Amino acid sequence: MGRRALVTGATGFVGSHLVERLHEEGWEIRALVRRTSDTGTLDRIGAERVEGGLLDPASLAEAVRGVDVVFHLAAVTFARSEAGFRRANVDGSRLLAAAVAGAATPPRRIIHLSSYAACGPAPEGRPRRSDDPPMPLTAYGRSKLDGEEALERGMPEGTGVITLRAPAVFGPGDRALLPYFRMVRHGIAPMPKGGGERLHLAYAPDLAGALSRAAEGPEGTYAVSHPRVHRWPEVVEVMADALGRRRYLPVPLPAAALRVAARLTEGAAAAMGMTATFSREKAEEMLAEGWVCELAGGEWLLPSSDTTPLERAMRQTVEWYRCQGWL
Repeated sequence: MGRRALVTGATGFVGSHLVERLHEEGWEIRALVRRTSDTGTLDRIGAERVEGGLLDPASLAEAVRGVDVVFHLAAVTFARSEAGFRRANVDGSRLLAAAVAGAATPPRRIIHLSSYAACGPAPEGRPRRSDDPPMPLTAYGRSKLDGEEALERGMPEGTGVITLRAPAVFGPGDRALLPYFRMVRHGIAPMPKGGGERLHLAYAPDLAGALSRAAEGPEGTYAVSHPRVHRWPEVVEVMADALGRRRYLPVPLPAAALRVAARLTEGAAAAMGMTATFSREKAEEMLAEGWVCELAGGEWLLPSSDTTPLERAMRQTVEWYRCQGWL
């Protein structure tokens, strides 16, 4: 099988872990990058770069030329409007599919990183099954679901699509959960709705391994996660231990308080011309009953023997943050 890969989103959080993994496995790597991207990791491993973006058909055509597998990770996770999500996550996927279909020799596989947000939260009392109708809660989730469909519809014959839906991802390089690490380090642990919700988590290096394995696997849509189901107080306890924090104050956040805080954060960000990372839609995701999917059928992507225990993953994340001066 060919080992030439295009990676979109290669300079992002999960993308940086993926290119490291592919490099270790001997892949030839090409990355689609913006002019403003930090390409330090790509330069260090000798990856080829194509400057452009998902909404630039010319750069997409150049990027897919001659590759065997496309790892499609590029996505917008924060936007001011549904249109902002759709431009990147739907239109970008549609244009990538068109570039693949127009290639003289189309890639044999497209590996698409999607999200639990695309299918929606778990029904009360059980994991979400693959045959449950998708019920995304947010504009982001709807855009990821529509992006999955746009990519699959546009594929030429002979090019298979494998979609991996991941839960919340953490690990070295993650900025989304960093503010929470900082709060716990200072002894405060906010708990939405008391923290009783069930959730899956994925450690970024483990997810990179799953993406790499997908290149040789059967087509389909798979939920991919560490199989352990957590509740937030347990996650915080492990986080605090990794931070060396013996005591902290759990602060229950009622739904109303969380929604008000999200509205205020959105307003403040808009006043500064910024996009809020904590929004009203993010609050609704946090208030959902649970984010757990049935993993049956996709165990080959992330075998339990190759998953990093939460305790070790948290220690490694904290160590990386400290080495970078983030904590």
